[in-house]
Amino acid sequence: MTKPNTPVSLKMVLRLDALTCAVTGCLLVGASGWIAGLTALPAGLLFWAGLALFPVAVFMAIFAYADQVPGWASGLIVTGNLLWAVASLLLPITGLVSPNSLGWAFLLVQAVAVLCFTWLEWKAARLQPVVAQPLA
Repeated sequence: MTKPNTPVSLKMVLRLDALTCAVTGCLLVGASGWIAGLTALPAGLLFWAGLALFPVAVFMAIFAYADQVPGWASGLIVTGNLLWAVASLLLPITGLVSPNSLGWAFLLVQAVAVLCFTWLEWKAARLQPVVAQPLA
């Protein structure tokens, strides 16, 4: 028996992305020194990256529970996620940070996770029905 191909809901992906942003933010802010010791990534970078995730999580959560997700909002989220993943890889490639092996693994795993969310959100946004916006 085959399973029907059901599209992923943009709102569900945004809820999960918002949750992972909030949890990751808490871990990076609360344990930045400990993570820095394990990964050789700067504690300040980890702390501020974690802090930056909180407003992102709130933004995603607002639209995850809205009646409709406007195209500009889903586009901004996809673009932001893509930039986050690229920046995560460019930091060590350009020599701005010098992580150890565990640090590289940390950066790669989170970049791949963010790229997965990016792809799911992009795919789900494309399947979302377009709603006409009333003229002001």
